[in-house]
Formats: sequence, structure tokens, C-alpha cells
Amino acid sequence: MSVAKYEPDRQRQLSSLLWGVAWVLFIGALAGVLLDRKSDHITQYFMAVQDAPVLFVMGLFCLTAGWLARNQSGDLPEIGLGRLDAFRIAWIAAIVVGCTILAIRHLAYFDFALSADEFMAEFDARIFASGKLFARVAAEWRDYVPALQPVFRLSVPENAFWISSYLPVNAALRAMFAVVGAPGFEGAVLAGVAVVALCGVARRLWPDRPDAAVVSVMVLATSSQFLITAATPYAMTAHLALNLVWLWLFLRDTPASHGVAAGVAFAACGLHQVVFHPLFVAPFVLSLFWVKRWKLAAFYSVVYAVSVCFWILYWSLLLRAGGVPMQEASEVGIIHFIQRAYDLVDLSPRSLLLMLYNLFRFLSWQNLLFFPLVVLGLMAWRSRSPTIPCLALGVIATLGFVLVIMPYQGHGWGYRYLHGCLGGLALIAAHGWISLGERDAGAKGNPSRILLAGVAMSILVLLPWRAYQVHAFVSPYAAAAEAIQMSPADVVIVDSVDIWFGVDLVRNDPFLGGSPKVLSLLNLDERMLRELCGRYDIAIFDRRNASGFGLRIVPGFAGTISEPEPRTSRCHEFFKLRAPFGTCAWPP
Repeated sequence: MSVAKYEPDRQRQLSSLLWGVAWVLFIGALAGVLLDRKSDHITQYFMAVQDAPVLFVMGLFCLTAGWLARNQSGDLPEIGLGRLDAFRIAWIAAIVVGCTILAIRHLAYFDFALSADEFMAEFDARIFASGKLFARVAAEWRDYVPALQPVFRLSVPENAFWISSYLPVNAALRAMFAVVGAPGFEGAVLAGVAVVALCGVARRLWPDRPDAAVVSVMVLATSSQFLITAATPYAMTAHLALNLVWLWLFLRDTPASHGVAAGVAFAACGLHQVVFHPLFVAPFVLSLFWVKRWKLAAFYSVVYAVSVCFWILYWSLLLRAGGVPMQEASEVGIIHFIQRAYDLVDLSPRSLLLMLYNLFRFLSWQNLLFFPLVVLGLMAWRSRSPTIPCLALGVIATLGFVLVIMPYQGHGWGYRYLHGCLGGLALIAAHGWISLGERDAGAKGNPSRILLAGVAMSILVLLPWRAYQVHAFVSPYAAAAEAIQMSPADVVIVDSVDIWFGVDLVRNDPFLGGSPKVLSLLNLDERMLRELCGRYDIAIFDRRNASGFGLRIVPGFAGTISEPEPRTSRCHEFFKLRAPFGTCAWPP
């Protein structure tokens, strides 16, 4: 083996950076320890229970790596990452990533849609897979639609049909896999696309540094957030994949590639929320104006203006397709979009604290060396590619938007609002790798060993740990939802007032086929209850049943930010003498 000399000043620089990162992680761990582990606020709960121990372990790793970087001998066997075939590594990683995601989905996630957001993606996918844009609601159930689906449902006049209030492209992609009986493969395939596209972007940025492409792939493919989120129905894996595909096409800089990128842009804007993809690409489009490429800048400006306007008007167009009069359909148009955004604005100081927790959670779900490499890449942003500042500005724009509009994430493995930027951050990390100062791809010595140690620990320690946390959190909800669906009753009414996120157990087939129908008690009045009990065999799922499945009982919990305030009198008194779950409590 050849021997590579690693300069002492570079050793000290790397060591100091790793130690600084370690103390930041220790501060995050301490903040988590000081939070209430029994909090009903899910952001604080996750920080205290899931993230604080991982942040502490990551801090210890960085502390140890910093000591080794400063005290190891400079004469070390070379580990030649630059001699690897980057695209071959990317394709192998994509296959391994896909298989890992499928295993996580089955073993840790139970092929389940945990949150209402995830369930509604599958809800829409089932509708699209049937060849329809929405599901008609039978007349007898139209009054009960708010109870059949309390959250994330598009408001339709007279409840004549229903569909989610999310844009359709993610669900349409999922429907394509559902048609062949494998909806869970969507995340695995899109994650593989993201890995290969990331490698393509890195090779385009640094054609003489194949090691940078390998490092970017390693950083992404060993992120627990990347792998576990892809095992869920969330749209975030699609955002990541389409962002990277768009960037790869944009950097190819040919008329054909820009034309295809325009199609990708249109699809990405309609994945589930219209804002995330434009925030990622805005710095790149603005850079075209900066370098005076007027025609291309105008082309992308028109593409995004048309795409955003179309998807803002999508719900209005959908209602018109359902036969809703123009005046009523226009109520969910541009004015409705602006009103929704305004209603979500949160300028309270609490938003900053939530964002701090979100960022610590984000860091704790990444590769062990993700944070220090990204810091290195940002420190060296002037030295190489103009793409790096654009990627960083995209992250800043996304953080600024969610700080004001959606500081509360709710459920999520890692910080999912930054998920579409993961590829860009992996590229910044690769830039940080280059900035360590090697003159060629072969001279790696100490940093290569630290990198590979971080990769190994991320795969062998952090990922199984995170998968276990996911398994423990999801298991009670999956078991409770299965029990509800297996009930012999015609109707199951979920009394979710004291059940932590119990409203997420209210889930129905979009075509209301089979039994039981599941309804939320919070969205039923006494008249509805009497009608239901007079026509159907009723079962009740309440806190007693929930605690039996291991769900948390939080007195007075409202369920989600979209759920109405709990009713405390007549509806509950109506079922005061209800029997255990699975039997009819009333009428006598």
C-alpha cells in the first residue's frame, strides 16, 4: 500500500470542527433531557424520548473522531475513494437502499399509514387506481362525511364526493404501484432514483473528483431520515427525487434537458403542497437573471408561474369536474389558497423554539458526519461551484417559509419539511469533503477512515436504533387500527378526546365498501348518534380500549391542530353507559 501524508494544520482544523460540532450536539441532548418525556406536544415528546439519546451518542462520536484526527499518525494506509466508479457505487447503493426500505416498511412500519397525512395519500391513491379523480359518497352517508374523515379532507358542497385536500401527484405515483399490487414500492423506487440522480449531479459538478460523488451518496444513503421516510406514504421522498432529477437536468444545460426539467417542475409542484419545490429551485432561477441568461430565466419563470397557478386552481377545477357550479367551485381557488396560508401564519416566539427542536431532530436522523461535512461545505462556499450557494439558499428559503407558516411538524421521522433539501445538503457535505484540502482524489488518509467509521456506525447503530423507535411508536396504532377494522359491528365510533392522536384511527375506504364504517365522535351531534344507533349495530372505541393497545391517554387531548374542540356534555352523556369495544352499547 502507498502512504499518504496528512498535513498537521488540516488535522487540527478537522479536529477543532468535530469538537465544535460535538458540543452543539451535546447542547441539543441536554435540551432534550430537560423536556418532559410525558408531554402531549409531539415535538417535545420526540425530542425528549427519541432524539436526546441519539444526539448524545453522535456528540461522543464527533468528540472521539476529533481526538483521533488530531492525535493519529500522519502516515496511514491510503483508502482511495477516488478510484471507485461513482455510478456503479450509486446503482449498488440504490438497490441496497430499496431493499432496506422495503424491509423497514414491513418489519418496523407494518405496511401501515400512521398519520392522517399518510392515510390520505393512500386514500387518494385508491381512488386514482380505480380510474377516478374522486369518490362519490352514497346519499345516506353524506351528512356523516365530516365524522368519516375529520381532517385533511377537501370541503365539497353537500359532501357529494370526497378526496383529500392535498395535491394529487404523490398519490398518483402511488396509484401506479397500487395497480400492480405493490404501493409500498413507490418509496423504494423513488429513493433509488434520488440516489442515482444525486450521483449524476455530483459528477456534473465535480467531474475530476469521483470521490465527492461517492461521499454524497454515502451521506444520503446512510441517513435514517432518508430510509425510514421512504418506507412511509409521505410525499417527501418524491420531493427529494424530483428535486434531484430537476437539478441534474438543469445542470446538463441543453435545450432538451431544460424541456424535460420543465415537465419535472410541473409534477413536483403538484406532489402535495405547491410551495416546496419552488423554494428549492428559486435560487437557481434567480441565478439565471444574475448571469444575464435572460431567455432561459424567462422560460423557467413562465414554467413556474403556470405550474403554481394551475396547482393552486386544481381543487376548483376538480370541483367543476364533479359538477359543482362555477361560483361554489371558485371558493377553493386563489382566494382560498391565500386565506389558508394567512390562517397558518405564526409569528409567535414559540415558533423559534419549535424550529430549534425541529433542527436538532433533523440532525439526529442523519449520518454521523453529515453535520460537520455540511459546515465545512458552507465555510468553503466561495471556493468552487456556484451551485453550492444556490443549494444553501434553497435550504434557507425553506426554513424561513416553514418558520412563519408551518413551524409545527407533528408526526415525522426526522424533520420532513427539509426532506426535499436532503440531496442538496449531501452535495454541500461532498463540497466540504473536497474542501479538506487534498490535492487529488487519492490522498485521503485520516478523513477517509473517519468517514467510513461514520458510515458504519450510521448503518449498524443509528439505523437499527431508529427503526426500533419507529416500531415502538407505530405498533400500538397499527394494532388498534387493525382491531377496529376487524370489528363485527356495522359502525365503530372513535371517542378520541383522551387518546393521543386518536383521530388518526378514523379511516375508511374511499368508496365506503364493506364494514365497519369508522366515525369520529367529536364530529357527531346527538341527532346523528340517535340515527346511527337506530339503524346500525354500533361499537365504541374509547380510552379504555386504546390503553389496552398501548396508546397514550392524555386527558382533554384535542387530537390534531385541525380537530374541533372536544365536546364535553351531551354527546358523551349519550354513551355514558357504553359497553366495551366490539359490542353494541345502545339502544338497550
